[in-house]
Amino acid sequence: MTAVDDELIPISRLFFDDAGPHIVSVSTSQGDAGGTTLAARYTPARGRELHDLLGTSIAQLGGVSGGTRRTPAPPPPVSIDTLLYRGRAALERALEIRAAARQTGQRPASDTIDELLDLIGLAAEE
Repeated sequence: MTAVDDELIPISRLFFDDAGPHIVSVSTSQGDAGGTTLAARYTPARGRELHDLLGTSIAQLGGVSGGTRRTPAPPPPVSIDTLLYRGRAALERALEIRAAARQTGQRPASDTIDELLDLIGLAAEE
């Protein structure tokens, strides 16, 4: 084995098991046999280095998305009347609520009674 072989480290020792990002620093030390040992250790980015790393990542994301990202305009508001039950649908919903209340065997809550009364009014509109 030559001195060069002693300084080589397997490439598998240079990778981490998670997605990263990782900053690796390499340090050298003298081994017991007088050879040089290379050690790689994880060093989290800090300060300016962290800021630069984040800036680079954000810039790369912009390049992947095809340039400037634009948030689509929100859809126009929907009239509440289009969301309400009407006619037969309101009556069927009221019957569903009644059946559920009978299954529990308990008196319906006041908000459930309010909903039933609203549904009756909506059923009567058609």
